[in-house]
Amino acid sequence: MNPSPALSTVHADVCVIGAGPHGLAITLELAARAPFLDVVAVDPSGQWLTTWHDQMARAEIPTLRSPIVHSPSTDASALADHCHRHGLPSSGLPYDIPTVEAFAHFCDSLTDPSRLDPPIAANVRRVERSADLVAVETDNERILANHLIVASNPHRRNIPDWVLPLLGQQPGCIEHAENVDLGSLAPQSLVDENVLIIGGGLSAGHLATGAITRGARVTMITRRPLTTRSFDTDPGWLGPKFLDGFDAEPDPAVRLRAALDARGGGTIPPWMGKHLTHLESDEPLTIYEGVDVVAASFIPNAQCRLALSNGETVDADRLWLATGTTPDIAALGYLDEIVADTPVVDGYPVLNNDLQLDGHPIHMMGRLATLTLGPACGNLWGAQRASERIVRAIAPTNYSSEIAEVISESASS
Repeated sequence: MNPSPALSTVHADVCVIGAGPHGLAITLELAARAPFLDVVAVDPSGQWLTTWHDQMARAEIPTLRSPIVHSPSTDASALADHCHRHGLPSSGLPYDIPTVEAFAHFCDSLTDPSRLDPPIAANVRRVERSADLVAVETDNERILANHLIVASNPHRRNIPDWVLPLLGQQPGCIEHAENVDLGSLAPQSLVDENVLIIGGGLSAGHLATGAITRGARVTMITRRPLTTRSFDTDPGWLGPKFLDGFDAEPDPAVRLRAALDARGGGTIPPWMGKHLTHLESDEPLTIYEGVDVVAASFIPNAQCRLALSNGETVDADRLWLATGTTPDIAALGYLDEIVADTPVVDGYPVLNNDLQLDGHPIHMMGRLATLTLGPACGNLWGAQRASERIVRAIAPTNYSSEIAEVISESASS
């Protein structure tokens, strides 16, 4: 790498890119299991969980979907103990699902500046190898690290083909769920409006709820019947029941198909299913299940008109796409030169058991680890499992040195 002469150089044992739940989890794991390592995190916000807080607020999400034993902490009981100690509200839902408020309060305690350094506020511009190190070039400095951990969430949005000809024709009418900001819509601001939501997952349910509370009439369209499931994957994928066979499969393409089948598209937990049924019975919500959109256009009054596979048509003032996203390592432009020779299956990198890119001291977390960790890798369970694997891979030499020092000191005393 030929860095700009204006860039200062920072040296670190480990550089973590991303300050969301996964970035926080690996940083906490390193602090707990390998405190002798110098770790720096990088995130444009310069703060922990900024994007997560923003996502929860924009979609007005009141609870997590993961049970209370899953969190960025290395201690499975830490979140529950924290909630009890501080009298934080309970969701009252099965599996003791934590509220967003309680989870945020807990994470604030983990990221207190007196306990954990904040991330470096910067965008990553380029990553290259520099001898045995990884050189991470940001807006204003160059970080030379022994190990790089990518804990961000690179992805591409799933946009149905029938939407593409409509894009740009009526600005503001069509939005992906990632861009919908319910918090910016005042109470009763959607009275007399028709909001059409494509998708049948939990995000669609939250958006429908937010629109209805603001006076809208909402129509949800799902390509398959609504599927109710407590978690986004069967709990069998958190242990040997399904993972033993998954781990034994040598073909990454077969593993990917198994992981995608296990997730099976958007699902809703039982409490959201009951909530949507109640809204539908009160008539502000109409749900078309197992229906495809066969044609779409704008009509003279600037509404969007969709023709459905059941022969009906629906009109909408706003069209929200709760169609999800797909992980894609290509979205990490700063890694282009590194991953040019990396095996990739439909955007998912092929990693080893340590979640490492072959031939590089670079590890990956989140949904990019699907081919190794399975379909639950993107949730908090995945953050915990990935952190454990990566730290075990990074720290053995350091642990050995530390143990040797202790033995030497004991022998001389």
